[in-house]
Amino acid sequence: MELRSLRHAALAVSGALFFTCQDGALAEPSAPTTSAPVSSEAASALGGMTLSAAQMRIAALRAVQTGHYALAAELGGLLLRADPSDPYGHFVIAQAELRRGNAAEARKAARQTLRYAKTDVQRHEAARVMAAAYALDESYFLSQLWMRRAMMDVPSEALGRRAGREYKALRNLSRLSLSLELSAAPSSNVNGGASEEISTVDGLPLVGILSPSAQALSGLSARGALSLGYAVQRGPKSETTLRGYGTLRRVRLSEEARDKAPSVENSDFGASSLEVGLQHRRQLGEKGPVASGSATLGRAWQGGEHSYDYRRAAVSLVQPLGAVTALTGGLSWQHQQDATSAYNDVDTFGYQLGVIRDLGTPGTVSAMLIGGAAESENGQITRDTRGLRLGYEPGAPVGPVRLSFGLSAFEHRYPDYRVLFPVPGGREDEVWRAEMQVAFEKLDYAGFVPVLDLSAERSESNVSRFETETFALSLGFKSRF
Repeated sequence: MELRSLRHAALAVSGALFFTCQDGALAEPSAPTTSAPVSSEAASALGGMTLSAAQMRIAALRAVQTGHYALAAELGGLLLRADPSDPYGHFVIAQAELRRGNAAEARKAARQTLRYAKTDVQRHEAARVMAAAYALDESYFLSQLWMRRAMMDVPSEALGRRAGREYKALRNLSRLSLSLELSAAPSSNVNGGASEEISTVDGLPLVGILSPSAQALSGLSARGALSLGYAVQRGPKSETTLRGYGTLRRVRLSEEARDKAPSVENSDFGASSLEVGLQHRRQLGEKGPVASGSATLGRAWQGGEHSYDYRRAAVSLVQPLGAVTALTGGLSWQHQQDATSAYNDVDTFGYQLGVIRDLGTPGTVSAMLIGGAAESENGQITRDTRGLRLGYEPGAPVGPVRLSFGLSAFEHRYPDYRVLFPVPGGREDEVWRAEMQVAFEKLDYAGFVPVLDLSAERSESNVSRFETETFALSLGFKSRF
């Protein structure tokens, strides 16, 4: 949906609303047949006729369609005089006031429509009027909430797609954005522990026994993430956003894990973080690439204790190559300041380069090269990383679900790693990960759908403490739009 101005945005959301009334969808199945007199002004407009309630409904519809909004509001009032709980009468007034630019009056009438509504169509259309009325006042965040409310009673897939397009348009107009992620995942390895009890190092005659807490422990991992953004500057080709982001992770160990490691508490594996930052995006040229840069400050906690603070800077570029292909690239730097010792401070440099191609009906494929280096006085932290990530998403749903797949392989090298003695050649880890996401789009509620994430990860290392296997199944929710 193209929105040419803020006022047009509100009217575009509701522009086609009233035409759904032509088949009586918003009217009661058994409309009253009692006639009701009209005012002199309305009678003059209608040629002095006395109308039945059914005729008055049709007249009100025509009045809105032809731009006679004052007449439509009066006819709606006459319908309510005969029946104060008539949702059609309230809806006529809501539409007329909306199109006259009276947002507050439109919302008042739309609330009454919702109060007396008896069908999904009535509730859906009334909520859309509420969304349009808030958009008329440029309250786009509240408008999005009401569009979500409209999706709760969407009567058909076609109207659901329409509401989705309108929601996206309102979201693009809103300066305030909010995103919430929630998921819970049973996992075979909630602590990232080793697969085996025996600890060995290739090239060293050392054999040890790992503590239970250093071995893989099963349990349930729950995670939440909240993202807030506010566009402090917005233009045709650029946008500057102030953003905040917070994460929270909690773990509940299984009974088997508790028996294996009785001294370990659930809280030992809890983690959280908070960050604030500024991001700027800009299109370079008429059809050029989109560049973005960001600066972020944050703090992280582990096991309930302050772990470290960090500051991060990043730049990225997306370069279209025709209509279906794009190149992406980015650079990042992060300084991590340990809460207890400067010896553990670390500077991390990262890069990524990738390509995304839309194949149409077969789907979308992507490939990304990722790498970086971490530098620290602590040789246990110093490392180099390189890897490849592949992604694929079919172009159409498979039955009632939409699928996406990912494969990745990474190599991490720690040249100065020690286990009492320097590890010959340094520590080397290889990590493989496969994941699949299943979105149940037919179980839509207010534009949100349940999402099932399945993942399997295996790491191999010349230091056996870091050889792990993890299988996880996560259930969460995400927006379709």
